[in-house]
Amino acid sequence: MKKTVALLLFIICTAFSYSQISALEYYNSALINDSQKDYSDALHDLDNAINQNPNYDSAYCLQGFINYKIGEYKLAIKFLDKAIKLKPDYFDAINGRGIVKAQLKDYVGAIKDFTKAIEIDPVKPKPYYNRALAKAHMDDYEAAIKDLDKSISYDAQYANAYYSRAFWKDISGDYAGAVSDYKKVIELDSTYREAYIGLATTLYQHGEKTPACELLKIAADKGSIMADELVTKLCN
Repeated sequence: MKKTVALLLFIICTAFSYSQISALEYYNSALINDSQKDYSDALHDLDNAINQNPNYDSAYCLQGFINYKIGEYKLAIKFLDKAIKLKPDYFDAINGRGIVKAQLKDYVGAIKDFTKAIEIDPVKPKPYYNRALAKAHMDDYEAAIKDLDKSISYDAQYANAYYSRAFWKDISGDYAGAVSDYKKVIELDSTYREAYIGLATTLYQHGEKTPACELLKIAADKGSIMADELVTKLCN
């Protein structure tokens, strides 16, 4: 009889333990759903993860990122704030919150977050790049270019950083620097259509119509509708 009761209790307890889905399992399920762009299920998984563990900073951070993806920027800020409150030096959450603030046109707040992210990890290129874009939106092109210099110094293959630096150099009157950076983007990524268009625009504005049109035709051949329209307008 005692053996029967003990066996029954073992079965009940084992069944109960297996029925409990852990916070980590919910979080991993959310990651999978996020990768499949099933954001509703991902958020549901994260709610369950947080119900299991109310101090799950990574779950709050992922909630923030997913809400950003679906355009719920204020909710994204709310969840990222929670993640940062639990973990004040949470690089991804702080950098991510800066991106959301920039989307909301809170460039001062965004710059503050990107600066904090840089303080936490000064050799990662993305916060410098993100801060540069925020500064450029405030018309501080010189400071933006300096941040892009830093970003590139930590990742010499960062095509987006070269592209943005080329754009702001052109606006700032550094023609040679803009041309050099656009060419570097194309060297790094021959499919980067915007770089062909940017370089073509810079050349065309300085009277170099023939090479500009050649670049626009390349971009058009790579599928750029804008480049195709410019070829028709400027090169025929």
